[in-house]
Amino acid sequence: MHAIILAAGEGSRLRPFTADKPKPMIRVGNKPLVQHALEALVANGVRDVTVVLGYQRAKVQSHLGDGQRWGARIRYAFQDVLSGTASALALAPPPPGPFLVLGGDNLVDAAAIKSILGAPGSGPALVVDRAADPRRYGVVTLRNGQVGAIDEKPRDPASEWVNTGLYRFPAAFHGEVQRAVAQGATGIPEILQARVAGGEPVAAVRNEGLWADAVYPWDLLRIHQAILRHGGARSFEAKGVSAEAPILVGDDVTFGPNVVLGAGTCIGDNVHVGANSVLEGCVLYDDVQVGPLCYLSNAVVGEGARLGPRVTALSGPASHRTPEGWLDLDEAGAILGGDARVDGGATLAPGVVVGNRARIAAGRFVNESLPDDARVV
Repeated sequence: MHAIILAAGEGSRLRPFTADKPKPMIRVGNKPLVQHALEALVANGVRDVTVVLGYQRAKVQSHLGDGQRWGARIRYAFQDVLSGTASALALAPPPPGPFLVLGGDNLVDAAAIKSILGAPGSGPALVVDRAADPRRYGVVTLRNGQVGAIDEKPRDPASEWVNTGLYRFPAAFHGEVQRAVAQGATGIPEILQARVAGGEPVAAVRNEGLWADAVYPWDLLRIHQAILRHGGARSFEAKGVSAEAPILVGDDVTFGPNVVLGAGTCIGDNVHVGANSVLEGCVLYDDVQVGPLCYLSNAVVGEGARLGPRVTALSGPASHRTPEGWLDLDEAGAILGGDARVDGGATLAPGVVVGNRARIAAGRFVNESLPDDARVV
């Protein structure tokens, strides 16, 4: 069995974190999303893999290399113009037999791959999963184990089941995709919907493993929770630290006395958390420094960010403007981009996004999002 990982996308809605890396290189559970996908394939004996790259391709390619580190054999294809999943698939070399397709920017585990490998029949098949907000995805109507319809991002979903982007196809489907792309098709779901509308079967398999997608920065909290629920946490004890499981702590992390880590907190490598600070369900990426007496709730802190003493990042209801309109969040903490600096005594309102390399002076209250390199003096 061959697999094709589609990893060309930018993930612009995840900014500020995708300003300097593609979405497949966003770390979840302290390793990139695309690495999770590769490891899940290898765990199921799928070792021949093509990775389709586009936005900031060198960062993915330099991390994965030839795949030998994970027991895989990787080759690459390149999508210079990001024009959809079907276009990306059409650029990959034709597989010699049945093949899998999956997104390198979704979180999957070995059990999810096993789900699609067990799909009935030999025709096209996709994995479906329940979503809390199906409107973000391709909504799949199920009919006796088959796909009844795929409706992309509907306002009024007819089903709670969504397309995970995890597929199994017969070898001939690759040529079908190439022909459809030549006629203007851009997405794999579009091609599958045409098949279904023409009376051709597409099997739908319910996911038995882990699948999660981060669309907006706050989704990184949810996707880390999924990792923890599926065994991503490890035993952790540190003198003077009160930690409520499950949590995940990376390497070379140091704590001052009387630090409190709430359940769901995930910390990367080379991080320091100062004395008497409280982190409630936060994600801290590599090289973050948190000063003493800080309080952070449901915050995501990018690589290399520095927080001075007594910084407060609040969590609560918030609204965030997106290209699609306003996103209403029931419970949102602050988002800090890479290398941001927040000086002592500053307070960040719920849902505030602080751009990469932004600077916030001591004692300031920030209740509006800031672009990259902004200054609040």
